[in-house]
Amino acid sequence: MCKRDYKIADFVLDPEFQKWVLNPDAQTKKYWEKYLNENPKKEEDIAIAIKIVANMSRNSSKVSSDKIEETWSNIEQAIGKTVVKEKNKNTVPLNAVSTVLKFRDKRTKNTRVISQFYRLVGILAIIFFLAILVNIYLPSVNDTEIVEEVEMLEHYAPPGVKANLSLKDGSKVVLNSGSTLRYIKNFESNRRVLELTGEAYFEVAEDKARPFSVKTGAVTTTALGTTFHISSYDDEPLDIALISGKVAVDIKLNESRRLNLEKGQGLEIDLSKDEIKSLSFDSEKLLGWTRKVIIFDEVSMFEIKRVLENWYGVNIDFINRPASDLEISGRFKDQSLENVLEGLSHSARFEYKLEKNKATLKFH
Repeated sequence: MCKRDYKIADFVLDPEFQKWVLNPDAQTKKYWEKYLNENPKKEEDIAIAIKIVANMSRNSSKVSSDKIEETWSNIEQAIGKTVVKEKNKNTVPLNAVSTVLKFRDKRTKNTRVISQFYRLVGILAIIFFLAILVNIYLPSVNDTEIVEEVEMLEHYAPPGVKANLSLKDGSKVVLNSGSTLRYIKNFESNRRVLELTGEAYFEVAEDKARPFSVKTGAVTTTALGTTFHISSYDDEPLDIALISGKVAVDIKLNESRRLNLEKGQGLEIDLSKDEIKSLSFDSEKLLGWTRKVIIFDEVSMFEIKRVLENWYGVNIDFINRPASDLEISGRFKDQSLENVLEGLSHSARFEYKLEKNKATLKFH
């Protein structure tokens, strides 16, 4: 079902919606904010669904079938109790509550006004019934609470810093500036699951009994023993590049799908548009940052700005906009920001000024 047609129950039973409510990350937050902007009429349904999911995370006791039948009977009775008024009677028009709830009888010519009291009873009953469905059909909310109680490790590489990590299973990770990696301490007995925000390079220790999975929002990359690179920054496509071995990539957007990659293959995934493309890459350029090498290959000054801000932990301002067709190339190994700007200034035709954590570039 297309998410544009979702009702309250669909939101409640959607795993990605549950994650947004109970354990959000940057990717799910961005997705549902975009959804709300594009579907403003769904705001109330989403608000009700959030309350149901949040409530179920606190109380997930099972409910008997007799209780379900009793609740459904109460729902029908509550919604069925309406007061019918003729059009020619002096009545107060329906207020905003009826507009928001969108209850309208289209099968009769009479104007029907549902008592606010019974509307409230009906809504509460529906919410309770949906809560029962959540308890019965979701595997889960208790699982979410258990995960939260497990000791989690989080590594954050602030702007200007790169982190080399050695995991307990023997795997190695290079975490780029401004990136975060989270995982359960010592992993679990049957799997190794990590959550990445930003960019990282992975050298996975082989363990056939415990697949190694990296989650980046709606995308999960799974390997046994291999080396691969993931870049997942806000407002940019998610890139996956396989350096050696094999990986499976699970993508859960409007439709769930699995793609298998072999050595030298890559994917570019635009989560906002649900678009997937093959990605060609040069390993030396792609992984230069892991060896303290900055490589620019015919890129715009705005891309250079993003890379340098993240690499050196500074803010860069432009005075005058660089030419739209300006593309710059360059290679800098373990250089200071001043040396990099000096090297770029001649071909890009700008003057620069450095002040603490700020750089100003004035273009001619």
